[in-house]
Amino acid sequence: MRREIQKQKKFKKEIRLVLAAFLLPSCAVLALGLLCLGRALLKGGDVEPSSERRLPLAAVDTDTSSMPEVSASNGVEAEGTSRSGRWDDSVTLTVLIGGEEQTMTLGDYLWGVVAAEMPAGFEQQALNAQAAAARTYTVYKMLHHSAAHASDLCDDVGCCQAWISREERVEKWAGEDADALSAKITQAVADTDGMAVCYEGAPIQALFHAASAAFTRSAAEVFGEELPYLQSVESPEGDEVPNYYSVVTVPPTEFVEKLTAAVPGCDFSGDSSGWIGPTVYDAAGLSTAVQIGGREVPTRTLRTLFSLRSSSLSVEMRDGNAVFYVTGYGHGVGMSQYGANALAKQGKSWQEILTWYYSGTDVENLADKNLDLG
Repeated sequence: MRREIQKQKKFKKEIRLVLAAFLLPSCAVLALGLLCLGRALLKGGDVEPSSERRLPLAAVDTDTSSMPEVSASNGVEAEGTSRSGRWDDSVTLTVLIGGEEQTMTLGDYLWGVVAAEMPAGFEQQALNAQAAAARTYTVYKMLHHSAAHASDLCDDVGCCQAWISREERVEKWAGEDADALSAKITQAVADTDGMAVCYEGAPIQALFHAASAAFTRSAAEVFGEELPYLQSVESPEGDEVPNYYSVVTVPPTEFVEKLTAAVPGCDFSGDSSGWIGPTVYDAAGLSTAVQIGGREVPTRTLRTLFSLRSSSLSVEMRDGNAVFYVTGYGHGVGMSQYGANALAKQGKSWQEILTWYYSGTDVENLADKNLDLG
């Protein structure tokens, strides 16, 4: 049995213990509450790309800017280091930020993307991998312009990548070592200057997400587009991810109304205990569909309908309500950010992290390519 199934079973057992604790004396409630610390049940999630969307897609559909920072490492490049001769600073682009178009260098843009997309307290090699992935995605978008806007990119995570200014990022680091955290991001962009992930010599659509459920998902499974470099691969993150496991309880009326509208033919007659059937898993052990009301409903559809953190889930009817047990955060395609950090802690380089998540790719220097970036 794959790790996702095992983790969800373990998680459901813990939830049931919490529910049972209400019948125990107050001291037992406190003890069980402490045991389940870290399994905080938070609602919410992020916007799932429509199943009708086609590539190119937003790089990431999760906002990790509010993820907690960890201590910054020493030995990073100081702010203000000379940037002369860098390929990133030879490229300019237009970015739609808050509805207004701004022009900036690729280097300045990438600083804001990394600062918005990944906690700066992550391992330096993970930050480097994020910078290179963001550069790759940016160049891909510049070569394949979006019909959504005239600018090269925007700051909407549902369309492109998140972005934050240095000033705003530093302000949000209030009370932390802002200089050290800022310097780590500067180093990530500088260390990877001009480098990108390429498949057969061309920059790829380097999608990424916050956290996987033991394995990433393929682009074909999630978006209906087969891409050789966006395949399902193992990902090593787990309990260190904030809210890696989450639970969402949906009242029966909402459950029936939303599914009836989205999946015609669902039969909700009879007792609610018979509404949920078997869960379907792919070869990697990730849930892909659940039989509900006699119809096979894709988990990505359930994620969209009920604002779940990911489509790696199971569901059961409990006390008349539909209870979702969810693992991970994001669409699950491409590089897992927490997985990248876990690999960095294992000693992997940023290049090894990238080729781990993007199948059959090489890390190449864009300065060696004759790219028409407009």
